[in-house]
Amino acid sequence: MINSFSTYLDQYGSLSEEAELSVERISHPTHLPGNHEILKQGNTLKSIYLILSGSARMYYYHDGREITNQFFFEGEVIADMESIYSGKRSNYTIQLLEDCSLIEMRYSDLEKLFQQFHDQEAIGRKLAIACYLEENQRNRSYQKNTAKGRYFDLLKTYPDILNRVNLSHISSYIGVTQVQLSRIRSKIAAF
Repeated sequence: MINSFSTYLDQYGSLSEEAELSVERISHPTHLPGNHEILKQGNTLKSIYLILSGSARMYYYHDGREITNQFFFEGEVIADMESIYSGKRSNYTIQLLEDCSLIEMRYSDLEKLFQQFHDQEAIGRKLAIACYLEENQRNRSYQKNTAKGRYFDLLKTYPDILNRVNLSHISSYIGVTQVQLSRIRSKIAAF
């Protein structure tokens, strides 16, 4: 069970005891309400957040509509990696969908930690690669799958999502209207 940034980072390599203590010193628990926006489009993200409980989504506007780009649930880190790594303004808004218990860490503090513990830098590199691969997988799914296939991929990744996320967010994520999503769900239920 992932309940700290140390346990999260351990997925990517073993932290030394000293590095683990440093990670805990720069991590700060926080509780934020549903609908809170931890990042608004046009701002720069300075922190990453580990979800202990709750959910969030990342979205952007296209032709006046909200398009959900990513969901985040327990044990995952909320971040716009492009904004974090480049220091540029984000193209996305990150909104909490439920009340969330989070652990916040300023990215600049994490970078200092990797500079202090050079042997731990591989963990940061592996984390960046994992984020890139996840984004690449989402893009590939969107390009090669039908809406029904994207819906199945989403359910496979997050089996409980229908109980926790508004259908309008799911329909925008898979690139269909809510009516089209209802048809997909009806066809699936008929089998």
